[in-house]
Amino acid sequence: MPQWTPALAVGVKIIDEQHQELFRRLDALLAAMAKGDRAEVGRLLGFLASYAIEHFGEEERLMKAHGYPEYAVHKVAHDRFVAEYTAMKAEFDTKGATSLVTLKVNKWLGDWLKTHIAGTDTLLGRFLIQKAG
Repeated sequence: MPQWTPALAVGVKIIDEQHQELFRRLDALLAAMAKGDRAEVGRLLGFLASYAIEHFGEEERLMKAHGYPEYAVHKVAHDRFVAEYTAMKAEFDTKGATSLVTLKVNKWLGDWLKTHIAGTDTLLGRFLIQKAG
């Protein structure tokens, strides 16, 4: 099960807090899927979709406000995530919490968050810390 760890901290409080919340909700989503609680899964998938968009918006506002040179690349990653997440949610809406859908959520979403945070967001965090210093 994907977990947030201090190693994923980017050093920007608001971003780190939002990342932790994303992992908490992913954990709750996977637990609901394991129980077969379709209503809770649907609610959490909807929450994660809007929370991710809110979080990406926060990161993008910070990037613009501080003239982040990798803004376009970072935004493309966010846009790609939203498209892939929307497709995954549509699959759940059609098929329910099948083993395959649950595996996709666990593997894809957990891996994406870890990879994106450890790479792209860490670079953003370093930039923002340097600009603040």
